Amino acid sequence: MNNLGSPKIDISRLITHFSSYEIEGNKSHPEKMIEGLSMVSMKLDNDNYEHVKYLSTEGLCKNKRKDFVISLQKELNTEVFELSTCNRVLYVGFGVSCENLEQAILHCSGLKDAPFEYHSGLPVWRKLVEVCSGLDSFILGELQVMSQFRGSVSWHKKNGLLSLFNSSFFDHVVSANRIVRKNLGFNKTTESMMVLAQASLEREVKQNSDKLALVIGSGDMGAKAVEVLGSSGMSKIVVACRNPEKATQRYPEITKYAKVISLDDYLEKQIKPSLIISTIRSSEVTFNESNPLPSTENATVMDFSWPPSVDISAVESGEFLGMEHWIRMSHKLGQEWNYNETIEDSEKLLQKIEDKFTSALSDRSQAKFRTEIYSTLEKLSKGWQNSIEGENSEPNMEAFSREIATWICKQSKPFDTTTLENMVKSSKRQISPNLLQHIADNVNQKLIEIHNSTL
Repeated sequence: MNNLGSPKIDISRLITHFSSYEIEGNKSHPEKMIEGLSMVSMKLDNDNYEHVKYLSTEGLCKNKRKDFVISLQKELNTEVFELSTCNRVLYVGFGVSCENLEQAILHCSGLKDAPFEYHSGLPVWRKLVEVCSGLDSFILGELQVMSQFRGSVSWHKKNGLLSLFNSSFFDHVVSANRIVRKNLGFNKTTESMMVLAQASLEREVKQNSDKLALVIGSGDMGAKAVEVLGSSGMSKIVVACRNPEKATQRYPEITKYAKVISLDDYLEKQIKPSLIISTIRSSEVTFNESNPLPSTENATVMDFSWPPSVDISAVESGEFLGMEHWIRMSHKLGQEWNYNETIEDSEKLLQKIEDKFTSALSDRSQAKFRTEIYSTLEKLSKGWQNSIEGENSEPNMEAFSREIATWICKQSKPFDTTTLENMVKSSKRQISPNLLQHIADNVNQKLIEIHNSTL
């Protein structure tokens, strides 16, 4: 038989063991928890509209939402966090792959497929910070999603769906969000898109109640725009959408205020509105220089779509109120507001926060590891001290245990028991060779015992 050598002590396994926390009868470890994170999500656009609408729990009663999350957790045998907002759905799983998390969602929801975006490990934390701080929202820095996020965490904890240990992960997200908002100047509660849209439309009605308003798109935002215009006194409203029949079936109330036509009819006919509102859901700009909006002369054009559906090059003349306008309004900032620079600054800031977060996890583990190693060897040293009672020379065994512990804590790679034995036996302290051998054997035996218990 080949000589396999002396047993190896994997220092990383010891760190994991000593820095674990006993939560509800199970060992948990911060860094291992981060490594096991998975998230599948969808941000609303035209391609996934039906999926997001179907999976959203916003319209469910509390009991049905709870039953759905419980069914996911039973399917995966692990905790799952669910968040639904007006423009996204996301699920975070602990100790499970994105593929398995997606399959559980599809199985429990009855869907065959869904265009989820995947994130694993630390990128889950980073993406959640972006979402919660409003960096991934139409209105840059809007606070509503943070309130929804914190409410969802609280709801999961209240219903026993999230353990104390796993919920601490979301506390780090909230903490990072505060830093982002403070450093990027998101220190005021910004107005929601719907509030901004309603106020702007009501002002338009006061000025042009007898003029023609055109709403492009018949989704939630389009239907809301028609309702606001009509109830405020706008007498002439036309809705142009891809499927008029489907639109009136889904939102029959829009026919109370508006005439519904196909988008092709609008593009072909010479309709000359004084107000054009685009609410189209699309992953790409619909109207640009090569596909301009017809009859925009002297008209006010508002783009309420996210991502934007209208480029300024698509507007012949008149006033164009697009994404940057709504961002400025939401923050009440001047023309100097620069969206791209803010996003670039946020990337640098997030990287710094992420580095501190990972460093804190590592430092926390290392500190607990060092504390436990010193404590373990101090307990062993009491036995060593007892073995030399009555001798003329009584070296301080507690001090020697700290010396050995310091050597162990400085090891960055696995080491074999012979290496530790040689270190102990090379001590200059006045200790007999037999006792040094006993100490070396005692320490090695304890470390092997701990090492093997983690396998």
